[in-house]
Formats: sequence, structure tokens, C-alpha cells
Amino acid sequence: MIRPLPEELRGLLARGEVVFSLKDAVRELLENALDAGAKRVRVELYGGGRERIVVEDDGEGIPFAELPLAVEPFATSKLQDPGMLPEGNSLRITTLGFRGQALYALRQAALLRIRSRPRFQVGGGLLLAQGEWVEVREVPAPPGTRVEVVGWEGAGSEREVAELLRRYLLHYPWLSLAFFAEGEARLLFPGAGLKEAARLVFGRVLTERFLPVEREAGGMRLQGLLSGPQVSRTRPDLLFLAINGRPVAWPEGLLKTVRRAYRELLPEGHFPVGVLNLTLPLEAFRLRLDARKEEVAVLEEVEAFVEEGLREAFQRHNLARSLPEPRPLMPLSPPTPSGLPPLRYLGQFRGSYLLAEAGDTLYLVDQHAAHERVLYEEFQRRLKEEGLRELPYPVLVELSPAEEALLPERQEAWASLFALEAFGPGRVRLLAAPSFLHPYPLLLPEIFREALRGEGKSLTELLARLACLPAVKAGHPLSRAEGQALLDALLRCQTPWVCPHGRPTLLALKEEDLIRRFGRRSGARVGEEARPRRQEDSFPEAPGPQRG
Repeated sequence: MIRPLPEELRGLLARGEVVFSLKDAVRELLENALDAGAKRVRVELYGGGRERIVVEDDGEGIPFAELPLAVEPFATSKLQDPGMLPEGNSLRITTLGFRGQALYALRQAALLRIRSRPRFQVGGGLLLAQGEWVEVREVPAPPGTRVEVVGWEGAGSEREVAELLRRYLLHYPWLSLAFFAEGEARLLFPGAGLKEAARLVFGRVLTERFLPVEREAGGMRLQGLLSGPQVSRTRPDLLFLAINGRPVAWPEGLLKTVRRAYRELLPEGHFPVGVLNLTLPLEAFRLRLDARKEEVAVLEEVEAFVEEGLREAFQRHNLARSLPEPRPLMPLSPPTPSGLPPLRYLGQFRGSYLLAEAGDTLYLVDQHAAHERVLYEEFQRRLKEEGLRELPYPVLVELSPAEEALLPERQEAWASLFALEAFGPGRVRLLAAPSFLHPYPLLLPEIFREALRGEGKSLTELLARLACLPAVKAGHPLSRAEGQALLDALLRCQTPWVCPHGRPTLLALKEEDLIRRFGRRSGARVGEEARPRRQEDSFPEAPGPQRG
């Protein structure tokens, strides 16, 4: 026999679906405050949240007559606009909340106490609710809403709540937020903007080296802060995204777009660190209408918009890595948009690294990585300008049955590098190849097989592997003229700061960093020694120079 579920069971199901943990409870109340237009929010925990959770805001408040309805299931004030009504198979959601389940679920889990007053209302209202019991009374109250959850029994910790609040500040950096635990301040943020919010999440040193990202076009807007090649992770766990103010999980296509934009700046499989805030028209994305409200799908136009925004940011900044250091130093000054300045060769270290200078900056250049970059871009240019050239003599390639079967399937991959003809069962003759491959006839069969098998994965990766073979190796001595020539060739590259595999070609250290590390007051002029000063924080265990 089919029958409706009892009200008690409905409440338990709502509680289990919406508020799994302490963090979930705080998130639901915080989102209600943000949807109410709050500019200031205060969060308090007592007894680790189990004794009492408090979220107070200065938002628009709940009218007295509507207070009982606020804690009923599927009751919400957030879908009143006709533009939010169902369109096709989805809702046009403009708010963080929309399901009308959070307060109902919390009342099933604990005693719920809500005091609220809209600004236009004289006097406020107090609602008490637990299980099926609801009571409302009139009380004095300031504008806004204060929600208390008493006797919460769910799992969770103060640390998780702090992480949640810091995450929301990345997407609402104008919000004035205070977080207290057991009456002691844990987080006080005055709404000071995105960079200050990033300092809370990522730390001061890393934030100073973030690249600002900003673009607006076609009704879409992108703002954020992202790391350059100085910092990366093998997981996107410190790469945050919000769409129209909603913190969301990365859609697979959009995450691939970010990785593609960083293709030559980070090693394979690495992701940048930072935050992106997207503002999109409602028709440009679709939100999954589950309790978590974190999964979205976006149009391809959004992916293209984000990729272009990242590329514009990269063009405005030089991405040379700073030297590793025992303690964080001041960030490197951003270079000119035109790229790296001319480098003057100083010498070679251990037959592998070139030392060079430009202005007040010392550069260390990995000679093998630099030569790879030079050769790689030369290969790209010649392939584009010259195309395929007929080989002096056809080169015979023996194919296994599996490789022969791949010929039609992988034609797009090998056709960009070779022209050929069949030459009997299991054989082909290479008739043409890029001119830069002509000097290596013995390598041509293996290069062709690699392109056929897809081991290079793409023409870009195959050219990168080819550039590695003739590039000058580590440990190979270079003359001054050869070193300067390599530096000059590197600076003519479009992407001089990384090799084609994503490793850095050069590191940079400003003179001001050297001054600080050596304990000087200022740089030394020619023929003049700067006065030493006592080191204060770089190496506190080392005694400072004696004065007198």
C-alpha cells in the first residue's frame, strides 16, 4: 500500500539531506544573510557549535507575519520574481538559496530561535521552533535577522567553519565578517576587497605574487587572482570558483580550459592556485538543483571567455620564477608588458646555468631549457612558414600490423609532419617532412611511428620532444659569445620563461632581495661599500656585525 510519509520522517529526511554537519548549518544561515542583502555578518560558536550557533546580519529582515512560514518546508521568499520561474527543465536562479528547506531542517535538528525586523517595521518578532512546535512573539529588535541554533548534535569543528567563512570572503570580499568562538575573535574582516581576502586564505607572501585577472565582454564578467608558474599543485584543491556569487565545484570543461591556458606555464598535471569569480547571464549556465547546490554546467562560450581572460592576464605579466629562499622575501617587481629586458651575459655556473643581469635584477638561466624553448619556437615557425619539403631520398618505414591499422585513424596526427605513400604490405615511404627534420634521416622512422602511435599526444608535445634532442645539455661549457647568443635568442621567443615541457627557463632575483639577505642598508655604488646593518629576521641565529 502506498501512503504519504509521516511528518516526523519527512523532517528527519530533510535534516539528513540539507545539514550534514556544523559547516552545513553555518553555510545555510550565511547564504540566507547574503540573499537578504547583508553587508555585515557575525558568526558565533559556543561549545564547538553543539551548545549554540549564532548568525546575525543587517539584511532586510523577515516581516512578523511571515516568521512562522519561514520554518516550513519548501517555503521561500527567493523565487518571487517571474524571471526566476521554471524555464525548460531548470529554474532561473539568482539567489544562493531557493529550496526553502534549510530552516525547516534545522528546526528538526535543534531548537531554532529567530529574531528579525525589517527596517520598515516597528518592533521585531521572535520565533521559537523545534520539531513540530512553533511559537511567535513580539520583541524589540534592531533591523536585520539573528538566528540561533541551540543544542546542535551534528559533527563538525571550528576549523571547518573558519575555512568555510574564508572561502566565502573570496567571493564576497566587500562583506564585513566577524567570527567568534567561545567569545573570542577568530576572524575579523572589514570588507577590504579581494586582495585582503586572499591574504587570509593564501597568506601574504603568495598573494603578493598573484596575477590579477579581469575581463568583461558579452554580458559576462571575470575577476580573480591566480598564481603564475611560481606556485602550482597537482590537485585543484586551492583553486576556487564562484558563479554569480555561488561557490561551486569546477565544471570539467572549465577546469580543462584553465589547464589549457596554463599549458606552457606549468608542468603537465599541475594546476594554479587562486580564485576566479564569474558573473554570467542566467542562460549561460545550468545549476543542478540538489541540496549541495555546487554542481554547474556552463556553455562553451563561457569557457572561451575565461581562456581569453587568462591569456590577456599572462600577456600583461612576466612569469619568471623567483629564487627559492629559506625565508619569504619581497615579491619580484612585475616586468614590462613587452617581455623580458635585454640580458647581459656574466658567466656560467657548473657548465649548466648562465648568469646574466638586466637593470637591478640577476637572472639564472637553465641553458638546456632555454635552448629547448628556442628550438621549439623555431620548429613551430618553420613548420608554419615552410610546410613540408620533399626529402632528398624517400625513407622506408617498416610497420607492425597494429601500426599499419592506425594509419587511417591517425592520419591527422602524422599528416602535419609527413607526406608518404604505401610501399607494399606493412611498409610506407616517407616522401616529405619539415626541413628541420631533413638532417636526421635515421630518426625519421621513429618520429613517424611516435606520431602514428600518438605517444606525443599532439603536434605541440611532439615538437617539444624533438626540441629536446639537439638542445645543448647540462654540463656543456659555453663561450661568452655562445652564452650571449643563447640569451639573445631566448628573448626573441614568444614565451621565453618556460621550456616547451613547462619547466622554467630562468629565475630572477632583485637587488633589493640581495640587499636584505646580506643585511645592507642600500646597494653599493661602484667603488663604494655599503655600511652593514644588523640582521633582524633573515637568519636570527647568526650574530650581527659588531658596531663601534
